[in-house]
Amino acid sequence: MRTTFLLLIVVLLTCAQAPAGAQQPRKVPEIGIIGQAYPRSPILQSFRHGLRELGYVEGQNIILDPRPRGVISQFHNFAADFVRLKVDVIVALGPEAIGAAKAATKTIPIVATFRDDPVRLGQVASLERPGGNVTGVSGLTLELGGKWLELVKETILSVKRVAVFWNRIAEEKFPLWRSLDSAARSLGVELQWLHAGEGGYGWLNENLRKAEWRQADAFIVLPGFSSARNVKDIADYGLRNRLPGIFWRSDLDLDQIGGLMAYGANRYEQSRRAAYVVDKILKGAKPAELPVELPKSFELVINRKVANELGITIPPQMLAWADHVFR
Repeated sequence: MRTTFLLLIVVLLTCAQAPAGAQQPRKVPEIGIIGQAYPRSPILQSFRHGLRELGYVEGQNIILDPRPRGVISQFHNFAADFVRLKVDVIVALGPEAIGAAKAATKTIPIVATFRDDPVRLGQVASLERPGGNVTGVSGLTLELGGKWLELVKETILSVKRVAVFWNRIAEEKFPLWRSLDSAARSLGVELQWLHAGEGGYGWLNENLRKAEWRQADAFIVLPGFSSARNVKDIADYGLRNRLPGIFWRSDLDLDQIGGLMAYGANRYEQSRRAAYVVDKILKGAKPAELPVELPKSFELVINRKVANELGITIPPQMLAWADHVFR
């Protein structure tokens, strides 16, 4: 009894000698990063830049754990590691990384850079209220449909008929066709809609054989399918039939696929803005209630080599405006 009493006195004296207001050291938040995370990746550097803008200093008040790019199959292992390490947030850069992160956890917040429509792909319930543990920065806005048509018309002044590859499911959830239809009426352009199914190679051959496609002056490929093979085959067919086209993703390698133009969200700005979403979550925001941020910066890519093959002279103002020109 006496021993217990003496120990109690020692504990009380120790507490009394502690400085007033002393607190336990605050845990430094740790962020796991999957996708495009090799050391010199411009995407990763853009994310770091965003954190620095917000006052974060790596190694001091934030810890980053970027996993090497690797093969896609490794993304699931990376995500499982982050769950085991109990990181505060997982940043998923790109669709494969998002899928791996979602499969690994339903509780750790995931901040994603979405390339396509995240609602159609089932990555979030809606842009306004994602509803789960995933939010981030989108790569699409509803006005893009009209912008793609405007760019085609500004680049090729003689265009009167434009074939549009579209996907019904994608358009039901993210109706880009409305701004495209409005722009067509304003510009005096006839649209020829070619429905593209969810998958398989047959739909592409079927659409390329249609008379509407052969009668078009140009084409637009809307989001809704992302098969590299399909994109390449559409571009090849356009070249063979001297039809210029624009694609919805500015990160496509037009030099490889042979497309004329691409216009879409700036990936580096997406990554930088993802840091701002991470900051909100670290300060207490819930991903389920944090709206997916719409892109504010876009980039135009022009393939001048394809223009030369098609006999098209790109107006000087378009070349000056382009963010990247393949020569």
